[in-house]
Amino acid sequence: MTDIPDISRRVEEFTSCRLGLKGVFLLLLGTAAYFALRLYFPPVTRYLVIGCSAFAILFFMRPYPRFWLLLLPVIFMMGGSTIPTGEFNPAVTTIVMMAFTAFFFIDRVVRNRPLFVPSPYLFWIFVAVLVQVCSVFISIHFHGQYPWNAIREGSGVYLFLPMAIMIPVLCPDRDRMLLLLRAVVAALFIASAIGVAQYFSITDFSRVDLGLGYFYRGRVASLFGNGNIFSGYLELSIPLSIALYFRERTIKWKAVAVIATILGVLSVLYTFSRGGLICVALGSGMTLMYIFKSKPWIPVLIGAVAGLLLIRYGDTFERQLSFFSDPQKQLTQPTILHRYVSYQGFIDQIRESPITGVGWGAEEHFWGRSRLYSFWEVRHVVSTRTIRLFGGLNSLFFNQAVKGGLVAITAILTLFITIFAASFKAMRTSPDRVTVVAVTAGILSFLVHQVVDNLLQFPTVNSLFWICVGILLALVADGMKEERPLKSIDCPVPSGRKASS
Repeated sequence: MTDIPDISRRVEEFTSCRLGLKGVFLLLLGTAAYFALRLYFPPVTRYLVIGCSAFAILFFMRPYPRFWLLLLPVIFMMGGSTIPTGEFNPAVTTIVMMAFTAFFFIDRVVRNRPLFVPSPYLFWIFVAVLVQVCSVFISIHFHGQYPWNAIREGSGVYLFLPMAIMIPVLCPDRDRMLLLLRAVVAALFIASAIGVAQYFSITDFSRVDLGLGYFYRGRVASLFGNGNIFSGYLELSIPLSIALYFRERTIKWKAVAVIATILGVLSVLYTFSRGGLICVALGSGMTLMYIFKSKPWIPVLIGAVAGLLLIRYGDTFERQLSFFSDPQKQLTQPTILHRYVSYQGFIDQIRESPITGVGWGAEEHFWGRSRLYSFWEVRHVVSTRTIRLFGGLNSLFFNQAVKGGLVAITAILTLFITIFAASFKAMRTSPDRVTVVAVTAGILSFLVHQVVDNLLQFPTVNSLFWICVGILLALVADGMKEERPLKSIDCPVPSGRKASS
């Protein structure tokens, strides 16, 4: 009974909180608006209005680009659907990037802060862009390609370049970089979880691969629409997830990184992409070998266990394993044969116009006007109308050489040489070498896959690629700050002389 006065005294200490007239009015107004949406509008409109309202409230609560940057990896991963608008066919991801870039620019101008971090590597990336602009100019004025087609296709590789400019500005220290890595790994976690769930929800078999003698459930694509596109995303993100585990100090995010990595590896297996499996193994192996450079037997053991598990379930993953166990069999498969036929046609077109190519935005057609693999030799003619979707020619480098010739090849080589030069610089100067190695390993393994595929044309993968480049440039800038010697404030006076007043 002695506690009763104390409780009443504590209750009296609390200040009563009343909703007030304005609060009651806003609550009633919100309730009326919700019921009006529910009764008189379809679900799509209702969800759109609610989402826009929530976004507006959050935007006014957090009007800072550095806050919204952390949401972009998830939004980019989910925004692959396109919205045709006149001459353009932008993806939701592209629209979000443009809006964020405008927001970043306005914020920096209003606050009178620099728009970019000066860097020689950023300069050379802009040189690559300038060379690509020359290739697009040639396509329009020399080859006569439809201007908007040439501009749209020619700028595809550099579509998300603003991310590489903004990330070094918005992530100037290791704490902000850690938050961005968490955002990328969170996006990987969501995408991989959806991919694994897709695989176990499939009840039938892939009709295409049944004809090739492979019996497995359909290839998963998560939110990317295609298994190969998904595998390219995994090649870039899984090494970063491994790096986050060893960089992170909190148990919660270590667990998220481990689960995301496991789900990512399962997802790349369930895409049944041979190039994806090889490149994920390459990027992850390079990252683990650096982390355990004093104990190399650990990544070797991890690789051996993974190989034994693949062999154990060889019936399921025969499409990928047969690439190593019976390589001669691969040469007669339509998936390989059509590449051989198409690559031969690309080489012939390169010989016809080696310097300038056939022009960006050229209209494609197949020899014999058939999509059969044995006739899949792509030809190009001058485009005279809007083309919604462009082909990737099953190779980033063939696409550059056929469409833009030596000029476009020079642009793409300048880009990747600059990226790897920046990685070497970051390895010498940055204290966060684990992240540097993970980013470099991811980009390198992704580049290997681009020899037989062209995934940079898809905004969902292109966005992550330029996020990785931005992370690398931010690490270079951070390392250069640490490397820069401190300037002495007081000048030493030589002995025997008096300091002048």
